[in-house]
This record gives sequence, structure tokens and C-alpha cells, in this order.
Amino acid sequence: MKQECDVAIIGGGPAGISALIWCYSLGLRGVLLEQAPQLGGQLMELFHQVVDYPGLPSQNGMALRDSLVSHLRELELSPLLSSPIKDLSLSKREIAVGTDSLSATAIVIATGARKRRLDIPGESALEGKGVSFSATRDHDAFKGKRVCVVGGGDSAVEGSLTLAKVCESVTLILRSDAPRARREWLDGVSRDNRISVRTNTVVTRILGESTVTGITIRNSKTGEEESLETDGVFIRVGITPNSEPFHDQLALDREGYIQADQKQRTRIPMVYAAGDICRPRCFSVATAVGQAAIAVKDIAENLKSASLK
Repeated sequence: MKQECDVAIIGGGPAGISALIWCYSLGLRGVLLEQAPQLGGQLMELFHQVVDYPGLPSQNGMALRDSLVSHLRELELSPLLSSPIKDLSLSKREIAVGTDSLSATAIVIATGARKRRLDIPGESALEGKGVSFSATRDHDAFKGKRVCVVGGGDSAVEGSLTLAKVCESVTLILRSDAPRARREWLDGVSRDNRISVRTNTVVTRILGESTVTGITIRNSKTGEEESLETDGVFIRVGITPNSEPFHDQLALDREGYIQADQKQRTRIPMVYAAGDICRPRCFSVATAVGQAAIAVKDIAENLKSASLK
């Protein structure tokens, strides 16, 4: 079956939800496609309080997601869940989903990003068995234990401080020679004698069978390798964009983010990108929601101009 719409929205995180609401507000027929069985995107992996989204301070990402979904229900908007894209032509603005197809006047790509992995031996096999990607969610499971945190940004340093409250020791492992986190958290690390820092260090393997027992590390300056005993490894090395379906159709930067202008336009007419997929200056729910609004507003103005010609 073939369906037509004004705007096809790919992705069901905050940017996609915002785009669908703005379609409704501006009188456009919007269809939101989400490959997962539920909406939320990266919100589902935020286990700490969300205090920086105006008007909706939330206990965690799921609570904020529930508020956004409630808004959709009030407007009687129904996204298409469990709808992975089978084929896609951005230039023709045609999307195949299962045995159905969707033809759109405009497309908003809002596929977001995911947590970056180390892609080293032991990482996948020991996930949930000592390998974690969230200190906020899992810190209690490591009470009294020795852990390592891999990464040097805000999330890694903040995670180290969280873990130091319950763990025997925390080793913060940096690939570079200095962390990049905000100053107040770095000051907290320097004051906490349970946290030690290893700079210019690369984790090459996570050791263990049924649970994590240690890691293998290499000094990036000397090349020296050694093993370090640990009960847990927390991986916080940033995010990577979900741009694989578009790499042969759109201009991407060196790290795979979609390039978009100030109106969220990509290089293909009537194809837009919003949220983390296009590397905003500030990775936040507020930014994603705002960029989606900008994109749909521009679509509406373009369609209005075209109808007047």
C-alpha cells in the first residue's frame, strides 16, 4: 500500500516528536516512523534527573518521554512504531517500510545518535556482567568494588564522582593527556582520594569470562602494555550518529553527522535534519526540539510559497 504525506519524519526521539507536533500545529500531514517498538530515542538511556528542559523537569529520561508521548495522545497523533526502513530515496522522497511505501513532499531526519563503543575484545561479551554504559543506573551494583571509567568528557568525569560515593576505588582512564570535563567536576575528582587518573592510556581488551576481572591497557606515548585488575568497566566515550542509512545520499562530516544549515536544510531540497544527527552546538533535548520546529516551519513556508506560484 502506498501512502502520501506532506512530511515524513524518520526517528522517534525528542526531535521527531517535536516535528510531528509542529506538523499538526501548522496544518501539515506528518507521518513519524520509528524502528523501535516505543518512542524516546536516547531519552530511554537517561537515568539521571533531567533538569534543563524548560517547564518539564523530570526524574529521568523515561519520565520526560512519557510527558512527550502524552502530548501526542492529547493531539490524537499516532506514530508508526516498529517500522524499520527497508529502502529510501531522499531525492525522490520515497520510503519503503516493510511491504508499504510512503511518498512525502519533505523529509525530516531525526535518527539521533547512540553511545559510542570501544569495539574491543570482551566489551560485548561482558556487557551487563561488569561492563556498563551508565554509572547513574548501575552504581549500586558495584558498591565496595574497584571500577574503571573510560573517557574524559563530562559524562565520564561525572560518572567517576557518582561511583566514588559507593566504590572502593575508581580509575579514570583518559586517551589524552587531560580530561575535557567542566571545571567543577574536575575539581571534585582532584579532591576525592578514591579516584585516580591514568592519562595517555588506551584500553585494548576487557578481561573475564562470566564477569569482568580486569582490563589490558597500553600507554599511547611509550607503547608499554599492562593489565589492571578491576571489577567493572564503565564506558563513557561519547556518542556516534545514527547516519548509516544516509551516508551515500547526504553530505556528512568526518564523524558521520549530517551537515545542515541554520534552517536545518541538507544538500537535498526538502530534506532536513534535526537533533543530535546533525551535531548541534549543544547536545540537549531543548536543542533537538527547537531544531525540529525550525525544520517544519521552513517546510510549511516552502509549501505555502509553492502553492502561490
